[in-house]
Amino acid sequence: MGHTVLDALIVTNTKMNKIKDPLQILQIWFSSSFPVGSYAYSHGIEALIDKKKIKDKDNVKEFLDALLFYGTLRNDYIFLKSIYKGEEINDIILASASSKERHIEMIDMGNSFRKIMKDSWQLKLKDNTSFVYCVGKAALHFNIKFDDLIKFYLQSYISNLINVCVKHIPISQKDGQTLNVIFIDQIQKFLDQSKQLTLNDIGTTFFIGDIFAIKHENLDSRIYLT
Repeated sequence: MGHTVLDALIVTNTKMNKIKDPLQILQIWFSSSFPVGSYAYSHGIEALIDKKKIKDKDNVKEFLDALLFYGTLRNDYIFLKSIYKGEEINDIILASASSKERHIEMIDMGNSFRKIMKDSWQLKLKDNTSFVYCVGKAALHFNIKFDDLIKFYLQSYISNLINVCVKHIPISQKDGQTLNVIFIDQIQKFLDQSKQLTLNDIGTTFFIGDIFAIKHENLDSRIYLT
């Protein structure tokens, strides 16, 4: 008897679940070639550059430190940690968006990630869920350790925003790479002091980042979607 389409899907799913190196998976997911459209978002930095609030490497580091220790990335750490504990928190994640554009960013990147998981990785995720939710669920499915996931997630997010600044302040490639190196240590420092954070700690005190994410919606000329 010949093989059916169902047989082929079962074999494919078995192979996918037996992928042994989680670091290779993470390298693929957080590569600039992975088509979730992260390059299209500046997280409000474009508005800060436009208003001359971010002008050099030191300004970029200050912004990214605040984003990591007091802003979106702090929340994303808590969200991913909670997903790994089995919490169903997509609605809470979406409610944390500080602007219309940030909400769109969450959904659009999530839908792009979800489509790739379905088409190429044989994993079905819930429709219209946030990017961080989809990443957390996919990482659990492929048995990726939280400590590995969170480092890749944070470094990728920060590196993407550094690239925005290299292109549009502009700062030099050397400054950009120096910032990437600095944030290896900054991310570890953040992780070391954030182990006790729970969903009760969700929130942000990075108000200038949130304000300029809103101001971005009304820029006369812009390259990025957020």
